[in-house]
Amino acid sequence: MILTDIFYKNVNAIRNRYNGASDLLDISDKITDYALNSDGESGIPYPTDEYATAWADNFKEPVVDRPFFIIGFSDGKFIRKLLDNTNKTNYIYVYEPDIYSFINVLNVYDMTDFIDSKRLVICVEGINDGDLFNIIHCTVHYGNYRKLLLCVLPGYGEFKQTYDKLYNMLSYRVEMVAMEKTTEIQLVEHMRKNLLLNMKDVISQRSINQLVEVVQNIDKSGYPAVIVSAGPSLDKNIHELKKAEKKAFIIVVDTALKAALRAGITPDLTVCVDPRKEIIFFKHEEVKNVPAVFEMDVPHEIIKDHVGNRFYVGNDELDVPNYYRQKFYGSDYSTLATGGSVANTAFSLAITLGFKTVILIGQDLAFTDGRGHTKDAYDDEKKNIMDAQEEMNCEVESIDGGTVKTEVRMRAYLKWFENNIISHPDVKVIDATEGGALIHGSTVMTLAEAIDRECINKLDLKSIIAGIEPQFSLTEQEEVYTYLTRVEDELNRISGLLYDGISAYDRLAYALNSGDNALARAELEKVGQTNSLDKKEPLFSLIRKYAVEEQYRVNDELSESEADDSMAAVNSGIELLKSYIKGIEKMKEDIHLLN
Repeated sequence: MILTDIFYKNVNAIRNRYNGASDLLDISDKITDYALNSDGESGIPYPTDEYATAWADNFKEPVVDRPFFIIGFSDGKFIRKLLDNTNKTNYIYVYEPDIYSFINVLNVYDMTDFIDSKRLVICVEGINDGDLFNIIHCTVHYGNYRKLLLCVLPGYGEFKQTYDKLYNMLSYRVEMVAMEKTTEIQLVEHMRKNLLLNMKDVISQRSINQLVEVVQNIDKSGYPAVIVSAGPSLDKNIHELKKAEKKAFIIVVDTALKAALRAGITPDLTVCVDPRKEIIFFKHEEVKNVPAVFEMDVPHEIIKDHVGNRFYVGNDELDVPNYYRQKFYGSDYSTLATGGSVANTAFSLAITLGFKTVILIGQDLAFTDGRGHTKDAYDDEKKNIMDAQEEMNCEVESIDGGTVKTEVRMRAYLKWFENNIISHPDVKVIDATEGGALIHGSTVMTLAEAIDRECINKLDLKSIIAGIEPQFSLTEQEEVYTYLTRVEDELNRISGLLYDGISAYDRLAYALNSGDNALARAELEKVGQTNSLDKKEPLFSLIRKYAVEEQYRVNDELSESEADDSMAAVNSGIELLKSYIKGIEKMKEDIHLLN
């Protein structure tokens, strides 16, 4: 293929916005027999302007905050018309499954305006398709998950496998969003109190950033990560894990700690993310010294007893440490992608730390032999045995080729693993669970085989991790503590700003009803300043935790409005600000927890 100047212009634009431009150049250099096509006679058919307009007219009535997921790019005409028919609240995510067609288009048409559009994100198979899962995770949320639209462009009907992949990813995300609402409402009281109680410890301890910086670039070839979860199949092979000590980085999730210790295995690291986690898992003297990765809202009782190095994961709801980390080091706390379970988080951690081989054990994601956990997870055997048949409400493919009972949450965790394996093709994932659900994309083998094949080299990461110093100096810690003594004054100041925002909304409503465009523009600017408080005020994300149910109610009401209703948006904005003011008053009752 003779590459044109237009092609290189387009590629430079891609390089400025996306990763993968060099891959595109590598692939295009190898294309020798793909015929350029602009008339629809071969390859992907290109539409006429009239046909593209007729297709896009199906979406002429804009729906506020609707995300579009489109399979196919064609020559861009469909997408261009769709952009014209929608508004600034609508974002369009295009997945092009035919890289050769995409290269052809880049070679013929100037697409730089497309590539630069802030409302358009393009994923191309073989270039940046690994970003797809994260894009969906960041894009689909409670405010818009009932509005999202998935469609296939004319001419792309043959890409059924692509459709199924995207449909499954979106279905999983929708399922998770609905679950997250229930979980957050159930846990919010525990979360916000733990966040306040733990704040000083977070400031005096280490961040996940430091752990990543130290471990990520160490040569770990022949040295995999092993993630030990508390599924019932762990009882079959936990004894084999002793052979992997010093030859693998052993990450044990909190519920599997007792099982590991009883097998004589001291973890290299443990992970805890549950704000209601039972303290019993951390009572053992050996556990207290194990380095730990914690969410910032884990039970304070666990934090008090733990004496090893603690590495805190980013949490939007505890923005004071984030604010000061940004101030001192120019970056926020890093976060870890999670699908709702501690094992999901541990897997993300292993990937983030740079491990190219990850071995899973105890990751049943199902009720193997009617059990929910290893016999050593809980002291109460009833918690380990699942005898409530109504919990086993669905089936999935089992690791041995049959089927196994599971439930909705575990099935969602399973989908998360499968989607993340797709998103990380450079990571070898071995499922050595020896029971439970089949994780598509993983390589199945026994733990003994996995250790024999993959655990080749020795590395003492535990000693390296033990030498990591607290993230903030004593002087920096004192500055943060001084801020914490002024929290009530800060809350009163923020409350005043919120009242000012409500007044601006009232004036905006008057301007909209009276047709006073000049006043509307002025008040819109003031409203925008109020709505950006979450980016300016370190306490704001925590305030949100004191207004969770009200936020969901307002989002539900707004989502029922299909049209671009300005007055509905104004009324919702006022209700949200009122909920934050109420939240501030509730938070004042808990300020003593900071002491």
